[in-house]
Amino acid sequence: MKKSGILTVIIIILFALSCKQTGNNQKKGIVVLSPEVAEIICALNAEKEITGITAECNYPPSLQQKKIVGSFSSIDKEAIIALNPELIFCSSLEQENIAYDLKNLGFQVEVIYPKGINEMLSDIERIGTLIRKKEEAAKLVNYLKEEIEKIKANAQGKLRPKVYLEIYRNPLMSVSDSSFIGELIELAGGDNIFSTLERDYARINPEAVIAAKPDIMICYSQETLKNIINRKGWQNIPAIQKRRIYFEKDINPDLLQRATSRCIEGMKELAKIFAEWREEQ
Repeated sequence: MKKSGILTVIIIILFALSCKQTGNNQKKGIVVLSPEVAEIICALNAEKEITGITAECNYPPSLQQKKIVGSFSSIDKEAIIALNPELIFCSSLEQENIAYDLKNLGFQVEVIYPKGINEMLSDIERIGTLIRKKEEAAKLVNYLKEEIEKIKANAQGKLRPKVYLEIYRNPLMSVSDSSFIGELIELAGGDNIFSTLERDYARINPEAVIAAKPDIMICYSQETLKNIINRKGWQNIPAIQKRRIYFEKDINPDLLQRATSRCIEGMKELAKIFAEWREEQ
């Protein structure tokens, strides 16, 4: 065989190997480390693009068929590298370090952590752009805006119950109006008794709960009804006296704690609870 022929064969072989290697290294799919973002992506009809999730990404239930790459606060970096995703979504809570590491490895990492309704709506549009679902995102945002306005209008001018939301028992913790949950309570027609806390989620004094005399209590602190009604000095609180105490079984915390389209369901549940209280006044 002539030298020119041998050279041609070598070039073809090298080109084929190069193409194969490029194909193997091609990034594909989306890894989602935030339950909120996972819900939003699915709401935009892009669930099939998700290749990896954290254990907390539990809605919709079909997500559990995806590869689990750790928990929210303990990410398996090697599992993500093996998936070689085109895009990774993180939350700013507890995930700053893994986001930094993954960026340094050459991955496109987007941090999404909406703290309020407006930020959530903006982030839905941002996610829609990033995953090429811009039109679907615009439709979802318009729908959510309409539903929020309906809920606000329904609560306008009506008697507002004083609401105490407990997220932790020891130490006792609640939420401010600057938190996502606090904003939902306000929009649905309630008055958060700890609206002016310095942080979104902060420690509180039990004496302050007694003094505020909340009409409604929402308890996400894994506490029991028996323990709550037997707390020292709490027997004269209206919510205790009337047994207007709501637990996880009554209103799914994910509907209030996650900044996703399901927050509309949470707001409607709150509005229903507040309406029932008004009927008793």
